[in-house]
Amino acid sequence: MHRFLVHADLHVSEQVRAFIQLSSYLSDTVGLNKGSLDNNSADLQQGFVDLHFQTVTARVGRQEFALGSSRLISVREGQNVRRAFDGVHVRLKNTYLDVEAFGFEEVEVKPASFDDQGNTQEKLWGLNSKWAFKPTKAEFYYIGLQRQAAKYQAMMADETRHSFGTRMFGKQSGWDWNHEGIYQTGRYGSLTINAWTLASLTGYTFNSLKWRPRLGLSANIASGDDNAKDKQLNTFNPLYPNLSYFEEAAMLAPQNFFNIMPNLAIQPLTNVRVSVDWNFYWRLSKNDAVYVRGLNPLPQTLGVNGQFVTHAFSGNVDWEINKYVSLGFSYSHFFAGQVITEAGGHDTDYLRSQVNVAF
Repeated sequence: MHRFLVHADLHVSEQVRAFIQLSSYLSDTVGLNKGSLDNNSADLQQGFVDLHFQTVTARVGRQEFALGSSRLISVREGQNVRRAFDGVHVRLKNTYLDVEAFGFEEVEVKPASFDDQGNTQEKLWGLNSKWAFKPTKAEFYYIGLQRQAAKYQAMMADETRHSFGTRMFGKQSGWDWNHEGIYQTGRYGSLTINAWTLASLTGYTFNSLKWRPRLGLSANIASGDDNAKDKQLNTFNPLYPNLSYFEEAAMLAPQNFFNIMPNLAIQPLTNVRVSVDWNFYWRLSKNDAVYVRGLNPLPQTLGVNGQFVTHAFSGNVDWEINKYVSLGFSYSHFFAGQVITEAGGHDTDYLRSQVNVAF
């Protein structure tokens, strides 16, 4: 059976997000205030054609796309303007197989109306397979990236990077888990890429208790560059991540770091979720920078002492009013660690209010 579907999504502001940055977090140099991803006029967010042939679907055109837990490819929660790609996504799904292949250019956000277009300086492609075991599920994937003029530390060069990863996830008897490991190789200018990351999110929900409290622990680590004079680049590249996966303010990028974040969530009403967490965040290599929003190195953090970057307390409230409208509120306070204070930074606060409207 052959079918096709045409879809278009006009983006005026599918996600409306307002935030107040109450104090500076080295914002003069890294642009943590309002930027291109927080402001856009009317534009085409999605416009694609779906072609169906039995168990195969091919989606061609502009589309949102997320891979797995969104650690490497996401729709970009955390800024006003969601991420979209121009390209093709093919999926084969039947009783025995669930495999997808894709090739994209990220859509570059520009301020005028209907001027967003694919970034020809970046190419993304990959293959992903999904498997169901007992008691866990798994994904095995490969992602390729070509990016011109990529920045690491004080360097800039063309990058070709290959990521090989696996994710194990599932739920059973109140427990939930999401564990992922990724290895990266390739070339950065004249340097050989040798980078990696490990991520874990584990929790337990007390279903028999009132408000169904869930205790969780997130622990993550990603490689940084130990020696700027050798012939390797060891800094992990999270590609197109969802930065709010690590902390709601989406300030810090998961590069050259390790963190531990305990969290507690409760559900006082069926459509209301309240959570608090405390994120303890270090850089892994003292010879590499701290990386922030936009995957940019924070220049002042090169050459300063220490490894502790920050610890941050966050509180979140999410209210699903109905199937069309939901509200989100969060507050975070970042306590500056030695790396930030020696680089000239200090504590900061972040306040978010968000309205999601789906229609």
